[in-house]
Amino acid sequence: MTDESFLNRLSRKLGEAVSWVFVIIVVISAYEVVMRYAFNAPTIWVHEISVALAAIAFAIGGPYVHGARQHIAITFFLERMRDRTRRWLRVLHSLLALLFLSFLTHAAGNQAVSSVSEGETSGTALNLPIPAVLKAVFALCCV
Repeated sequence: MTDESFLNRLSRKLGEAVSWVFVIIVVISAYEVVMRYAFNAPTIWVHEISVALAAIAFAIGGPYVHGARQHIAITFFLERMRDRTRRWLRVLHSLLALLFLSFLTHAAGNQAVSSVSEGETSGTALNLPIPAVLKAVFALCCV
C-alpha cells in the first residue's frame, strides 16, 4: 500500500498520459507542413488545435510537477540554513502557496463557469469551444 494521496496519483497518471499530447502536436504539425508545402492545401485547424492541446498539457503538467516535487527551485540560501529555519520557511511557503491557489482557484472557477455557461467559442473559422474547455481544465488543475 502506498502513502501517495488520491490527488497525487491522479495528477501523476494524468501527467504521464498527457505527455503524449506533445507527440500528437508534432504529428499534426508535420501533417500541416506536408499539406501546405507538398500539396498546396494548408489546413485551418492545426494551429488552433495544437495551441489548445499544448495549453491543456501545460496546465495538467503543473499539478504533476508539484506532486512529484520536481518543480524548479533555487535552493542556494535554503541549503545554508539550519534545519529548523528551513522547516519554518517551508511551512510559510506552503501557507502562502495555499492562499494564492485559493484565490486563483476561485477566480479560475468563476471564469470557467461563466465561459461554459455562455458557450464561449474561439471566434475563428473553426469556432470550437476551446476557451471554455481550457478555462475549465485550468480551474480543475488549480484545485
